[in-house]
Amino acid sequence: MKRQFFHLRFTTFQKVLLYLCALIFISAVFVTAYVMTSHPEKIGSGLRRIEHVPDNLEKKSGKTVYKDIGQLRAITADVPPVSLVVTPYFTFPSADGEFFEELVQKKRRLRSVFLDYFALHSKDELTDEKKVKQELLEKLNAELMLGKIEVLYFEVYQFLN
Repeated sequence: MKRQFFHLRFTTFQKVLLYLCALIFISAVFVTAYVMTSHPEKIGSGLRRIEHVPDNLEKKSGKTVYKDIGQLRAITADVPPVSLVVTPYFTFPSADGEFFEELVQKKRRLRSVFLDYFALHSKDELTDEKKVKQELLEKLNAELMLGKIEVLYFEVYQFLN
């Protein structure tokens, strides 16, 4: 003999729980439908950040200044380690969109090149800024395939005590 769901006998407590579950489910469906129809621009906004072109790109005389690496706090190889704050930037041709895309994709790797370099040298070795820039320029260009950095600049190059 088949038993059907609707012919089962439920206690009052079971009926209250069943109605409560149905009410919660129906409320969730209506709230979801309301939010999706009233704010369609917010759907999925918390899932992924929109990538944007860095605000700190400036175009000057056919060259673009790339500052998106940002300020870095590095430590030196000294014992105890000395903190160094550096903000590197460089220029590249404005028309070279492929090179810019490569820079954006390899930003984390370029940051780690800076941090690794400073971690391998002592404060005394890092005081010659011209030598540091030349060595870093070689290491950065070794990472890049679609173009080369010609000159490296430091907006901030400061040792902290």
